[in-house]
Amino acid sequence: MSNSEESTGGVGAITFNSDGNVIDYEMVLEGTRQNCGGGKTYWGTWVSCEENGSSGLVWEVNPALSANQQKSTPTSIVTIGGNYESFAYDARDRLNPTFYVTEDSSDGALTRFTPNADVVAQAEQSGDYSSVLHTAGTQEWLVLNPVVGDVSGTFSWTSTKSVANSNAYTYYPYTEGIDVRNGMLYFVSKTRKSLYILDLDNLTYTRSSTISGAFDGQPDQVKRIIAEDPDSDMLYFCEEAGADNGIHARDSEGNFYTIIDATSAVSSETTG
Repeated sequence: MSNSEESTGGVGAITFNSDGNVIDYEMVLEGTRQNCGGGKTYWGTWVSCEENGSSGLVWEVNPALSANQQKSTPTSIVTIGGNYESFAYDARDRLNPTFYVTEDSSDGALTRFTPNADVVAQAEQSGDYSSVLHTAGTQEWLVLNPVVGDVSGTFSWTSTKSVANSNAYTYYPYTEGIDVRNGMLYFVSKTRKSLYILDLDNLTYTRSSTISGAFDGQPDQVKRIIAEDPDSDMLYFCEEAGADNGIHARDSEGNFYTIIDATSAVSSETTG
């Protein structure tokens, strides 16, 4: 699956055979604009986020369907336009999942969407999850409450978006990549060059800089890749750094590593 962050937008799908050869390519979402980030659901569909100002919404794409077979309406995760960036979920309790979307704006609060409980229960019974993100649920937004300088504290969720937008402007503007693993939510603020780790169970968080060695640009997409040995877990970062960007990683002890470092004659970024 690949987003198109252009005015025509959309999502394309490349199909490989068992030998890794490309056998097909087609657009599976059309009629959208500036599709930036997104993320995978736990039932195997793709969520694509429009970074398109007041017109930007969030869409669900089934990679097995053609563009004209997809749902023609956006998801209920967000109902207000914005510069939406990336998507993640916490489904440790399959009957009480939560979904998260970042917004690449100076006052773009992080959204938490809790779907309708009856719809979730029906999905678990039937195996059909097509209504989970398309039925009205509960929208809330993140509020950080620093208690030790600006590097740790507590957090809460509010139903008043204006309150959360003001908090985002002060503490976590321009959020990009996000991932959730084992009850920990990871997201980055590109202009603050910071990584935030939220403990979803204890409602506490920490903030740390992403600047280290060759990683001096803005953090973009992130992905937690779980190793068999938990001590070997790595959080991978893409970089938006103009002509010098790469892919970097941080281990469980906070050490940074550069996986790929590249230079370019034009402004560019790594993503995906």
